[in-house]
Amino acid sequence: MKAVIFDLDGVVVYTDAYHTEGWRRLAEDERWKFDDSLGDKVRGVSRLAALQVILDHNGIDFPEDRKREMADRKNEYYKAMLQNVDETALVPGALPFIRAIRERGIRTALGSGSANAGTVLEVLGISDLFDVIVTGTDITRSKPDPQIFLISAERLGEDPRECVVFEDAVSGVQAANSAGMLSVGFGPTPGLDTAGADLLVPDFATLDVEAFVEGDLFD
Repeated sequence: MKAVIFDLDGVVVYTDAYHTEGWRRLAEDERWKFDDSLGDKVRGVSRLAALQVILDHNGIDFPEDRKREMADRKNEYYKAMLQNVDETALVPGALPFIRAIRERGIRTALGSGSANAGTVLEVLGISDLFDVIVTGTDITRSKPDPQIFLISAERLGEDPRECVVFEDAVSGVQAANSAGMLSVGFGPTPGLDTAGADLLVPDFATLDVEAFVEGDLFD
């Protein structure tokens, strides 16, 4: 193991609720159905892909320019809510774990499909915990395509086979596996095991840093 790549939402910070609320507000604007079941389905994918999930759920569709307008409107709702992000949004144990593996020579990257990931890191003052930051503005294909993780490995200067990915979304685990990396399914999302996660971790409190860095947990 030479490097660890972290997804942002649900792994380092809890901003999923802001995304969900943004989509909910858009649905209210348009008088669409937005069931609680859609929350997991719109996680870990691009903005337009998430919008398509909601449209399909409602049995409707629109021209591409109309979709872009609606996706941008949702993003404005999300960005407005980001102004309230503070340390309470941090996933418990995430920062101590990241610092601990860095102290042991492991390089770190952020690989988030969110175009606003850099803003979240800056607001929280934690950008310096990552050697490389790759966001939705750097990619042309969203997860489960492996592009974001392959770019992360390239910028780190590391072999993908020596990288580990922390992901809380099924599409993210699939992307990590497609990139040839080990994957850690983090948190309670259903389906991480069947998606092929190499290790399931409910939270950082259960992780032994030394065992993780040595690779013992993947045996």
